[in-house]
Amino acid sequence: MLLILLISLGRILCTFARDPVWINPLNPNDPDRLPSGEEKSVLIVGGGLAGLSAALELAERGYSVTIKEKYTHIGGKLFCKPVKILNQTFYIEHGFHAWFYNYYQFKDIRKRLGIDSNFKRWDAVHYIFRNYLPEVIYSEGPYPLNLLGIISRSPNLKLTDGILSILSLPDMIFYDFDHINKKYDNLTFHEWAIEKKVAQDFYDIIMKPALSVTLNEPETFSAAEMLAFIQIYFLTNSEADTREVANVNYYQAVLGPWSDYLKKLNVNIQFDKEVVSLKIDEKNLNVYGSVDKNGDDSTVYDWVVMAAEVGAVKKIFNNTLKYYNNSPSVKNVLSNCVQNHIGHMKVSPDYKVVRIWFDKQLNSSAPNILETPDFAPINLVAQYHLLEEEFATWAQKTGGSVIEFHCYTWSSFFSPNTSDDQVWSLISPTVREIYPEIFEKNFKILDYNVNSFQNFGSFEKGLLEYRPYVNSLVKNKLKNIYLAGDWIRTDYPVALMERAVSTGREAANQILLQDSVKQVPLLVVNKKGPGLF
Repeated sequence: MLLILLISLGRILCTFARDPVWINPLNPNDPDRLPSGEEKSVLIVGGGLAGLSAALELAERGYSVTIKEKYTHIGGKLFCKPVKILNQTFYIEHGFHAWFYNYYQFKDIRKRLGIDSNFKRWDAVHYIFRNYLPEVIYSEGPYPLNLLGIISRSPNLKLTDGILSILSLPDMIFYDFDHINKKYDNLTFHEWAIEKKVAQDFYDIIMKPALSVTLNEPETFSAAEMLAFIQIYFLTNSEADTREVANVNYYQAVLGPWSDYLKKLNVNIQFDKEVVSLKIDEKNLNVYGSVDKNGDDSTVYDWVVMAAEVGAVKKIFNNTLKYYNNSPSVKNVLSNCVQNHIGHMKVSPDYKVVRIWFDKQLNSSAPNILETPDFAPINLVAQYHLLEEEFATWAQKTGGSVIEFHCYTWSSFFSPNTSDDQVWSLISPTVREIYPEIFEKNFKILDYNVNSFQNFGSFEKGLLEYRPYVNSLVKNKLKNIYLAGDWIRTDYPVALMERAVSTGREAANQILLQDSVKQVPLLVVNKKGPGLF
């Protein structure tokens, strides 16, 4: 009976998902690369996904590209470095990542690098809650049947609650990117949900889990940003929540092939090269180079792409402003950049990613990835011996397991100065609630690795009007410099790693346009919601 109701409702609504949209070159008749013999140099500050994306597009089109990376490894929030554990070298990532259907730029890069086989589908998302039964959520069928199917399969949600919530939320169904940004960035998502009378169970089971893995304080996250997340990862089409995970470590899956390809294009990747401040021509306000921690770089670059994380960019601009304090023209322009944009940006709270080698394995019913929105500070648990080959090989030989715990907004619960050897004792009471089996069967910790970070941009309410676009510095009359990163504003819905890759391509496109080289098209999520007809 319920199935008949769902099918009938779907036919009555006759709803259609929105296709993605192409952003085509503004200069389609220009040549595909720099003319033979013409040399243009680009400095890219930051070797994360945004910097690598910009480097890829520019190097393929004949530019001489230099990437300066602060650390000894590339990748940014995707970094992966060798660590000695149990007398064996493992490549350990920044933390678990999922790759979604609507990551169009990244899918294009994957295809160009020939690395599609390094990923596998992650079909369903497992959740546990304190006050609800466990959920296994996946989207299947055309919209709205995919949403109704989630409700009908749920042991917690009632069809009436779901329908009432959806019908009371035209901001989702009739989503309009520009309108939502103007209307709701001064509300938190929680405030928006209260205002729209979203059913509590629907909020707790469908919306709150997504909010918990943004690496921001859930209580402050912008409603406008979260509504964009919902479009990107759920509503825009029935496959929007389709996810993939890597089947090998991220150096092998992505970063190694990417850096190898860039090196073949003569990209100069400089490691352990922290940029301290920018060099600016005081007459024409061109940014032409950098002063690095280990000395002045005398190279003069034609273009600069600032692709570092938000905290690093703020630091670089503050240092540059101090250096040019006695140059009125430069100081005025830099001050405008800081006051209008950079100075308003914030860094989200610190977080830790804890990977532990145990001597035993969880029972086979335990999912490879489990989201735990009600069990802060633990937000996600991933069994790496069920995900990546090198850990699976180790587990097969030893009978052990490799389990990763993501702990977001760490300092909301514990001291930011917690040492690595104290972390397990602090989180183990929560782990016991999630997986009591670890304690009942006396799992022994063989070794561990703790990654601690505070490098993710804040998306709290009220920041959107100040958030810079790729070309905002140029609009403030600082020349020859563009921004890229997962904290940069765009004219279309995009988030997380795809935002980094997309803005990297946007930054490259700004340079290509100025040099009369044909821009690279972008395929992006539609600015309009699915609607009803």
